[in-house]
Amino acid sequence: MVTEVTDQEPVLVLNEKKYIINDLSDEAKACIIQLQNVQGQMNQTTSTFEQLQMAFNGFNEKLAELVEETDAETVN
Repeated sequence: MVTEVTDQEPVLVLNEKKYIINDLSDEAKACIIQLQNVQGQMNQTTSTFEQLQMAFNGFNEKLAELVEETDAETVN
């Protein structure tokens, strides 16, 4: 689903067909709003996941350094 503005009218592109949003039913308009909200949440979730993945990798690297440091001290 994509929405675009053509000649100042919002247009929905769905399954390769274009629909003028103002001509759609209120229920269809509500679905568009919900889909836009869900897409925003999905984008936010993706961003949060990427941040968490970076944090996980950083803590994993730090743990490896600490364990290897302790291992090196034990050998000496």
